[in-house]
Amino acid sequence: MQKHPAGQAVKGYDPATGPSIALPRGEHSRLSTLKGDYTGSARDLLARDIRDLRNNTNAPNSSLRQLIDLNKEMYPGAFGR
Repeated sequence: MQKHPAGQAVKGYDPATGPSIALPRGEHSRLSTLKGDYTGSARDLLARDIRDLRNNTNAPNSSLRQLIDLNKEMYPGAFGR
């Protein structure tokens, strides 16, 4: 998740240790960036970022699944419906 909105949506989120995925610069530059206050849920933010990664990068689905699982493991309860 993007560190600025994640810090607003996920209690206890630490941008220094939060889950991330390494991307080539060219792919990273194709991702959209949220600016300003984020008022949505952590679940919506993670879903948005995963969708953005799926549509704009060559990241394998297995890596995206690991990223989702790691977020849920590190921040239990943050991604409920």
